[in-house]
Amino acid sequence: MSNTPKKQHYVPQFILRNFSCGKKNKIFVFDKKSNRSFPSNSKDIGHENNFYDDQVTEYGNETEFKLSELETIVAPIVDKIVSQGSIKELEEWEHKWLCLFSTVQMLRTNDTRDFLEESNKIINERVKEWEGSSSEGVDNFINMSKEEIKSSSINLLNSLPGSLVKNFLDKELSLLEAPENQSFYISDHPVVKHNYLPREGRGNLGIGLKGIQIYFPISSKYCLSFLCSELVQEIRQKVKNHQAARTLGVALPIDISEAEKMVNQLDNKTTNKVLDVNMDFNNSLQVIQSTRFIYSSCSKFLLAKDMLRTNPEISNQPKVVDGSKIF
Repeated sequence: MSNTPKKQHYVPQFILRNFSCGKKNKIFVFDKKSNRSFPSNSKDIGHENNFYDDQVTEYGNETEFKLSELETIVAPIVDKIVSQGSIKELEEWEHKWLCLFSTVQMLRTNDTRDFLEESNKIINERVKEWEGSSSEGVDNFINMSKEEIKSSSINLLNSLPGSLVKNFLDKELSLLEAPENQSFYISDHPVVKHNYLPREGRGNLGIGLKGIQIYFPISSKYCLSFLCSELVQEIRQKVKNHQAARTLGVALPIDISEAEKMVNQLDNKTTNKVLDVNMDFNNSLQVIQSTRFIYSSCSKFLLAKDMLRTNPEISNQPKVVDGSKIF
């Protein structure tokens, strides 16, 4: 289509504007690969030219228009949450669209392409090793080109959200609020994940796994939190059991005030005001899981710079770990 915009955002402008300041939508950018920061405008970041232009399959420029339609629906919902500082008034249909939008955002960045490229490279290396040690070649393996990797990522973006969105819908949604005089980071891959429950020898960041926590900052002040409902339900039951035992006078002398507070906040959809130490945790996920760029309403990026100083590998860590080199 002739009216397809050349500049195509993988982080929506309406989200990035919530991290800008002043009438000119000034926003600060930290490049973790070069360890430098600079000012910009929200419309000039989080994009690449023809990012969703797929010349390999039938999608063509259709993806950019579908994303624009989704953003048109979701932008007022995000604005409502940010202006009210609450998710209490969120209607069911708004919650569903917000979950779909979060699912799409997770898939639409360079993170997916980097994952596909690194996976393809590892497989290609293992195939070459196999060919070198075997008298027979490996049939039907084709090393993917850059354009094919791009096309595959666009295909995933168009095909996966419908099946993955249930993982967001099943989570316990809450809203986090930054402490006074602090701001949430956002990055070029803003939907980040964490899981305290280890899986020995395997990754633990799958969005359907027990214990998974998903965070999506929607402004410098507010961040969406999607928590594993199975784990929350276990905590909720333990709180009930302890409260019942306390009533009967047989409860163990342990402090469950934080667990009670969390359950009350989730049940009443109360906005959770984040502690300073937890703020660093949330922002560190943006630094670690970003592809390259971190965005903020503040120019200093003290946390990001300190993380790179102590752990320089963060600047260029792989998306895929080659298990054959571990065991």
